[in-house]
Amino acid sequence: MQDKTMITKVMAYITRFNEPYTELLVCEHKDYPEAGVQVPAGTVEEGETIEEALYREVKEESGLMDFLSVNKIKTYVYHHESKSQYHERHVFHLEVQEETAERWEYKVNSEGEDAGLIFFYYWVPVGAVPKLAANQDDCINQLFV
Repeated sequence: MQDKTMITKVMAYITRFNEPYTELLVCEHKDYPEAGVQVPAGTVEEGETIEEALYREVKEESGLMDFLSVNKIKTYVYHHESKSQYHERHVFHLEVQEETAERWEYKVNSEGEDAGLIFFYYWVPVGAVPKLAANQDDCINQLFV
């Protein structure tokens, strides 16, 4: 029997303007390339607001902390088939404030299941985003609506 428990998640579309394109920050697991291309995302912890979880996940997974703007795009339910779970996804658009490198590696700084994982980050033009894992690209077309 499948577990119908709803798990609350946050997902971050982090962008920057790099003449002439707006670019999206994506990452891959250094040691688990089969996980595919992703954006920073994670689970909302007990007692945490959606916004607190968003900032914590982004900081833990990418090291980024300063943003010009943060806007909620959408909340929807996603069925993660391989995990037989339902996720209530809260999708946000964050525009970076600071200058960022073209590519970087970041070791997850947390005590959760991702602790110690290494993500390889890079920017791609919003119009050329590859297929993202677990349908994380569902809301890309709503970034600039």
